Amino acid sequence: MKKRNVIDKRSIKLEHIMQDDYIPYMSGRPARVKIINKDDLTNLSIALNTSTSVEEFMAAL
Repeated sequence: MKKRNVIDKRSIKLEHIMQDDYIPYMSGRPARVKIINKDDLTNLSIALNTSTSVEEFMAAL
């Protein structure tokens, strides 16, 4: 069989999908250090709803 020069135009490649940290729309994601629990989400929701500006919300974090 004759060898051909082929350009790989696949947008999602199997060799990437098989990796543990691969997410197609984020180009991979690092492993999570800590699990976000329900209390953390509640605290974020409270901070978001009680802040009057983005700066105040970021300071609350």
